[in-house]
Parts: sequence; C-alpha cells; structure tokens
Amino acid sequence: MKSFLTFRRKSTQQEDEVLSRIRVYRTHAARAMSEERWEIAEIFLDRILDVDPHHTEAWLMKGHLRQHCREDESTAVECYRKVITLCRSDSHNPHAMRARASLSRLLAVWG
Repeated sequence: MKSFLTFRRKSTQQEDEVLSRIRVYRTHAARAMSEERWEIAEIFLDRILDVDPHHTEAWLMKGHLRQHCREDESTAVECYRKVITLCRSDSHNPHAMRARASLSRLLAVWG
C-alpha cells in the first residue's frame, strides 16, 4: 500500500509540474500576442504542445495565430482539424465549436 501511495504522490507532483509549466507558457504566449509578437507567441504555444500534445486551447490559438497573424491558412486548417479530432467525443466542447466555426469560415473563403 505504501508503494502505491508513493507512486500516486509522484504522479500528482508530475501532473502539478506539467500544469504549472502550461500556465507559465500560456501567460507568456498571451503577453506576446497582446504585444503582436507573433513568432514569440507561437514559440510558447509550441512549448505547451510539447508538454501536452492534447492541449486543445493551444492548438486553437495556434490556428488563429496562423490564420489571422501569419497568413498561413493551410497550417491553420491543420490546427483546427487537430482540435476537432481531439474533441471528437465532446461535440459541445467550446474549443471544438470555435475550431469548427473558424474552419468552416476559412473553407468558405477558399470556395
């Protein structure tokens, strides 16, 4: 029983560390975006995705950044599709809903 509790404690500490890193990276990304430093913002979004490749908010923000700030629609489409894929089981997830709306607007422009 003691080894299970030790494992659980280590696991919880690792999860806390991951969440802490994501919070720091998210803060830096938001600051960079507010200062219109797009490349720096994307670096921090990528760091979030390195820590948690399933972080739908980071994928969504990267898609918006690529579409609206870097004029890279094809990468934006990939990011939006990634969000939709990750949220497949939850169609009411706000990130999935935004990704679907952004993707359909972008595809409508492409014709």
